[in-house]
Amino acid sequence: MTAADDFWDLRPEAFIHAVVSGSIYPYTEHRIPKPRGGLRTLHAPIRRLSWIQQEILARLGTLPARFQPHPAAFAYRKGRSVVDCAAVHLRAHTVIRLDVADFFGSIRERHVHAALKGAWPRTAGPEYRIELVEGDDGSPEIGLRRVGRTLGAYTTARLVTVSPPESNHTWPNRGTGRRDVRLEATGQRFSVRRPTLVHQHTHEGFLPQGAPTSGYLSNMVMRDVDAVLAHKAESWGLRYTRYSDDLYFSSRGPVRPERVDRLVTEVKRALEPLGMRLNAKKTYVARPGARRSVLGILVDGSTPRLTRAYKRRITLHVRGAASFGVMQHCYHQKFEDLAELDAHVTGLLSFAHMVEPRWAGEQLAAWKRLREIPLEHEEPVMTQHGLDLLFDEEVDVSQADLAKASIDDLVRGAQRYRSSADYVQLLDFVGRFKRYAPFNAMVVHIQRPGARYVLSSAEWKSKFLRVLRPGAQPLLIFQPRGPYMLVYDVGDTEALPGARPLPREVTSPVAVTSRAGAKKVAEVWHHTEANLAPLGVRLTLVDHAASSYGRTYPSRSDGFVSRPGGRPGDRPEKYPILFEIEVNRNLSLLDRYTTLAHELGHLFCGHLGAGPGDAWPDRRWRPRSDEERIAAHARDEVEAESIAYMVLKRLDPDVQMGDYITGHLGPDQQVPDSVALNLTFRAAGLIIEMGQKRVPAAKLQKTKK
Repeated sequence: MTAADDFWDLRPEAFIHAVVSGSIYPYTEHRIPKPRGGLRTLHAPIRRLSWIQQEILARLGTLPARFQPHPAAFAYRKGRSVVDCAAVHLRAHTVIRLDVADFFGSIRERHVHAALKGAWPRTAGPEYRIELVEGDDGSPEIGLRRVGRTLGAYTTARLVTVSPPESNHTWPNRGTGRRDVRLEATGQRFSVRRPTLVHQHTHEGFLPQGAPTSGYLSNMVMRDVDAVLAHKAESWGLRYTRYSDDLYFSSRGPVRPERVDRLVTEVKRALEPLGMRLNAKKTYVARPGARRSVLGILVDGSTPRLTRAYKRRITLHVRGAASFGVMQHCYHQKFEDLAELDAHVTGLLSFAHMVEPRWAGEQLAAWKRLREIPLEHEEPVMTQHGLDLLFDEEVDVSQADLAKASIDDLVRGAQRYRSSADYVQLLDFVGRFKRYAPFNAMVVHIQRPGARYVLSSAEWKSKFLRVLRPGAQPLLIFQPRGPYMLVYDVGDTEALPGARPLPREVTSPVAVTSRAGAKKVAEVWHHTEANLAPLGVRLTLVDHAASSYGRTYPSRSDGFVSRPGGRPGDRPEKYPILFEIEVNRNLSLLDRYTTLAHELGHLFCGHLGAGPGDAWPDRRWRPRSDEERIAAHARDEVEAESIAYMVLKRLDPDVQMGDYITGHLGPDQQVPDSVALNLTFRAAGLIIEMGQKRVPAAKLQKTKK
């Protein structure tokens, strides 16, 4: 298998061929615990494959109506929600719920291919065509030539399914069948079989949980099943809907037990062609006297309602915080901090607002008053078009295209970054890009991660006597009375005669100033670097642009990091690599050390998980809302930069580090409640000690909370 990091070296056609043939495995597996025990495996496509799948998803939405999901399918469809699904079953006398076991894993590559075969556009002809070509000796040979860029049904099916290396499912047909092709040349007839170069992979794929296309394709595959079950339900006086793997039937009147048994039999028969089966443990029949709900929403009345149990889960927190105080309630309910409690309550209220908006609005207002959070509008969310416009390497983005790109598109592109491995780097850039509002800094980073300082062409000329270089790349940001404007990075400008040197805030916007001597800083750097090994930290200097400082992330390497023994003749100490810290080698030595202190602050505060032997606690965030993401980032950055500030203060009492910390505080300039001051001071003390001498491994690994 080719490593994921190498995928970007492949040309687009080579990348698609590698995925289709199975020579690479472009997915990352995540195993998460199920509520009732066991593990669920999520297969997340790497970013390049995800973009292709997003494009496929956009094309699926343009297929003729006869190929679209059945009206009874409510999941993974724009404009439809759980409330819409539940509304079909209002005034239900009896509710029957059936669950499909291993839903996505049961939808095999052959099922996806069958759903696409008749629906997929054929206007561009087949993907590959057999033809005669001239061999090295001038004789005719049979060759395979690429025709057009349209993906065929088989290739598309391979691009949207996952085939783990350990899979033992096979599909001999592979969607091609056996075809005889006759070609005529120079009066001779050649009888050949169609080449199967892209179909040699022996493992049959299935729909991955984690791919953007899986939900919509599952609805397409289930279209015939939905049609059969909807027709059967209508003939028996029942109503039918499906939400992913949950099948719901309801009636306005009594349903005899033998009718329920027959219904289950008919459902099993409808699922057989797809090799699916029901999960008998999750079959549920609710009659008067029982809770008649669909997707957790009561449907026994004329309007959808929340269950009493669900409302109690919300009022428990609102009333508890009102009676005993938010902080005391947080500790009593065993939440790690206020941010985790906020995320939990906000998540509950988000669902409640869809079902009973008035009641949920009252509870949300009460909760925000208790938390002293201002009521704000939510950020808009985002279409795929803007992301494609900004990231597609094969699209030539002109100024006109950028000007036409909607604000909604750019916002949604940032949302997408949030779920990727690059989000930490994105947030770090946003925090350090102090001249602009965080939102605009985020938009600039999406378009050009290496940007340092951006202004409009008119401002560059009026303020700094600089003009745009030929081929300068325009960047789009939003202005208060906008909607948008085009700006350019300092690297895309050149000075006119008489222009003054650029000020430090432009050339190095977040640099540190200090009187500490280079020899002292080098000594501190050397000691600190040597003391990283017992913590499983590998430090690497990398070549980045001036605006990129550093980053920390869990290591995916199985190697070791070592440091010399404590005394002459001692064997070197070796430790498994747990974390990676990258620092920009193009920074000054003092800036490099400041960056290292900042990244170690993230590490020792548990922002990336627990240390070896629980040397520091696991304080990773699992944000569930935009509001919590902002709070999480503020906490992490205030803690890390506070540590760097204290460490640099010990090196030079007169050090100046700018206003980076205050940029993450609220309007009243108060430190967030979630900042752990005791942990911050302990971490700063350890980093200071690491810069002074060799610290024994046992002491480093017992840093403790």
